[in-house]
Amino acid sequence: MELRLLGPIEVLSGGRQVPLGGGKPRVLLATLLLASGRVVTVERLMEAIWQDSPPLSARGVLQTYVASLRRAFADAGLPEVIVSHRVGYSAEIPPDSLDKTVFERLTGQGRQAARDGNHAEAANLFRTALALWRGPALSGIGDTHLRAEAARLEELRLTAIEERVTADLAAGREDGLIDELNELIATYPVRERLRRDLMVALYRTGRQADALEVYQHGRRVLNEELGIEPGPELRQAHESVLRSDPALLGAARAAPPRQLPSPPSDFTAREAEIAELRDRLTRPDDMPVCVIFGPGGVGKSTLALRAAHEIAHFYPDGQLHVELRGTSEVPATPQELLGRLLRDLEPGTPPPDTLEERAARYRTLLADKRKLIMLDDAAAERQVRPLLPGAPGCRVVVTSRNRLTGLAGATVLDLGLLPDQAALRFLEQVAGPERVASDPGAAERIVRQCGGLPLALRIAGARLASRRQWSVARLADRLADEQRRLDELTVGDQEVRAGIALSYALLPAEARTALRRLGLLGLPYFPVWVVAAAMGTGLDEAERVLDHLVDTSLANVTDTDATGRARYRLHDLIRLFARERAQAEESETQRVAVVRRVLGGWLWLVEQLSEAVPTGAIPMRAALGLARPVDPEVARTALADPHGWFRGEEEALILAVELAAAMDLDDIAVHLASALSSVAFEGSQYVFDNPFAAWHRTHEAALAVARRMDNALGEATLLAGLGHLYYERDHYAESREYLSQALSLFRTTGDARGEAGTLAALGAACREQGYLPEALHFLDRASRKWAGLGDPTALAHVKRLSGSVHLERGDYPATWEDLTAALSLYREAGNRRGEGLTLRSMSLYHRARGELERSEKRCEEALPIFRELGDRLMEAYCVRSLAKTWMRLGRFDPARRALEGALATTRTLNDRWGEACTLRTLGELDLAEGRLYQAKSRLEESLALWETLRATLFRARTLRDLAQVYDALGDDVSAKTALAEALETFRLHEAREARELAG
Repeated sequence: MELRLLGPIEVLSGGRQVPLGGGKPRVLLATLLLASGRVVTVERLMEAIWQDSPPLSARGVLQTYVASLRRAFADAGLPEVIVSHRVGYSAEIPPDSLDKTVFERLTGQGRQAARDGNHAEAANLFRTALALWRGPALSGIGDTHLRAEAARLEELRLTAIEERVTADLAAGREDGLIDELNELIATYPVRERLRRDLMVALYRTGRQADALEVYQHGRRVLNEELGIEPGPELRQAHESVLRSDPALLGAARAAPPRQLPSPPSDFTAREAEIAELRDRLTRPDDMPVCVIFGPGGVGKSTLALRAAHEIAHFYPDGQLHVELRGTSEVPATPQELLGRLLRDLEPGTPPPDTLEERAARYRTLLADKRKLIMLDDAAAERQVRPLLPGAPGCRVVVTSRNRLTGLAGATVLDLGLLPDQAALRFLEQVAGPERVASDPGAAERIVRQCGGLPLALRIAGARLASRRQWSVARLADRLADEQRRLDELTVGDQEVRAGIALSYALLPAEARTALRRLGLLGLPYFPVWVVAAAMGTGLDEAERVLDHLVDTSLANVTDTDATGRARYRLHDLIRLFARERAQAEESETQRVAVVRRVLGGWLWLVEQLSEAVPTGAIPMRAALGLARPVDPEVARTALADPHGWFRGEEEALILAVELAAAMDLDDIAVHLASALSSVAFEGSQYVFDNPFAAWHRTHEAALAVARRMDNALGEATLLAGLGHLYYERDHYAESREYLSQALSLFRTTGDARGEAGTLAALGAACREQGYLPEALHFLDRASRKWAGLGDPTALAHVKRLSGSVHLERGDYPATWEDLTAALSLYREAGNRRGEGLTLRSMSLYHRARGELERSEKRCEEALPIFRELGDRLMEAYCVRSLAKTWMRLGRFDPARRALEGALATTRTLNDRWGEACTLRTLGELDLAEGRLYQAKSRLEESLALWETLRATLFRARTLRDLAQVYDALGDDVSAKTALAEALETFRLHEAREARELAG
């Protein structure tokens, strides 16, 4: 049980708050706890709760408050605290359960330790006592008679602070007191003892003039606010400073070193890392060395200082802080550093001459001592090793931008970037809560733009704090421009660019080259082969360079690929710095060559995947002279899991096309965008997580550069690609618009292959909307073109499409002729997906002719092919076809299960065409089983989708089914209207149903 008065009034049970009710029950409990062990009369309690105006029912209400408090304690499993007496109540509590009592005990012990000369112990006791305070005492109870008691407790707290400061001074800890005393004096300007101790601390650190200014300022404050002169203690301190009284030094000269600088006051987050450091540095191990590793600006030194201050009391023999200058042009040598340490440890004694002698003397002086040593900004292991003590009682913290894995026995804390929420809290701490609260959305944008890097966040926050006229959104907008982001992230002597430049300057030449070229590429993540292509080296050399970038905190490992090689990324701000260096240090010729090598590698890999995983559509055009082979190991990885490879490379491939377009490399931008649409998107919408957005981005970027560079053939290729995009999205009118533009350009440029492919695509788009004569017109012309070009796979694609159109028209001989020709051509080419598509079309042919067993067999031949290829969408289409055949055979239960699964797949893959088809088939099944209202609902849902897709022929087929439902429900008018509209559409489109219904 914890009873708390030093802050808001609280009761805790097992670390959880006990609900106490409103302010008045809390006043009652606080009054009893302040007099614990003594009886408080009812009259005194009523006065405390209601002051001078208790209600007539005050005694009864008081009893209610007592009962509610007892019930709250009992519900929390706590012993009874409030005891009834004849004239009032008392609080009977266990020892040390009340924070006020513990505070008084600890401060008493601190005073005794100070009297005994144990000043470090006294300071720690006062510090522990003050840690019990959580805010103003007795807060949250309003204006009551307890205000006087709260004021008394506050005075006790301030006195304890003063006594703790005096004890720290007596223990020689003046270096760490100056910032704190400045803050205290700003808050309590008339407390002379604090001002006196600040003067002593400043004097001891060689700041005599500052000490005198503190006195003069205090004298003005006392005169202006109280109309009095400084008291005798402050005046005596002033006189002692004026005459440089040696007594002011006290025990400071003999005191152990306390060299830790103060960490920034706005330090936030990193709770887990501090806990880990605290645990590592206070274990009873022999001599732990902890390396904090991370990029510049991530907060290594700040974290180390905060943790070191928290555990400083574990090291009564002092704390040493050494700046190793690892990121400077001339890092400090071990001999230089040992000389400084020895002068600190033995003032007035010259250090030995040689490195070995200095190291030996250093270890001797640290023997049997408990010291904490902080080595800040280390360059390499050889710089650190001579500075490691041999004493088991010492602990060492090293900060470095390098991993320092060669330090035997050291543990490494890899300090990462701040998570979004922690970064937002940090920005709020620096800029001010009201600034962040004024526009949380813009603040979140700033956090993302800073990439969670504490230095960048500190600079952004400082700019907001110093430019009150700026809105948060204005800074976010300025940071949104990547070209100037590093310019914006500078304030005073703090600059993100300068911090990265220090690490860059220390890199070997090949690592600087790799970093520059990665910045030029601007990829969100990248495999080893991309770096090899950018540098023109092999995989092993590229991996060695990347390892160096990782070890120097300039790159990060994200995951590994199937070969076990790592994938990497650059922090956004490092990427922007590297891009600046690429623009400054690489010629335009070099930059173009880098981009062509990397994009050529991607293009070659996509071509390999196109050959290995044919889609059943028209094969892509070879990019003669642009594709560049990469290491066979990379190709094997991609071919082992093509879909996984595409997903892993998705964003990088899109950015690569956009980069080529931005650099006016129209040829490779066109070919890579076109290749992606032929392989990554065609017929397998799940290859990319968002295929349509990716398709659109690559084509729009490449189309812009093709037009800018007057590349008519490239423009035609991309317009055709956009036509395919809108076809896949079921936007057939828009698809025909783009394809028509592409067809005109292909004819102008004399590109027969492009013309033939576009004619086939126009035929497919017309078929989907039920324009069957038009579809045959385009497909017949495409067939003649492809026959002349000698491309069997492309001809097979056209034959399959023509067969499906003939089937829609009821021309069964022509259907079978085209489909058998397509199947033969696909099998000859070894195109499994094309074979599966054609087998499914043959199943539809047999079902239309009533040959149900043959229809079932063809579906069962096609289904394993789609499963083997991992094509979930076409698997769902094939399952739907099979279910429709089962429905005709009277196998309703398996048909329904199959259709429900197919519907779920089409919805998951956002395929509205397949969803509309499956809903219609489910409606037909409901109709066959006599579930008329369910059939009506399914068919009307399908009808709405057909109308959205503007697929009039399929809408008419659904209307025909609905006419049967209306007829079965007795709605003759609706049935006749629906059937008449369907028949008119069949006649208009020359569909087979026109003859079936007429006959």
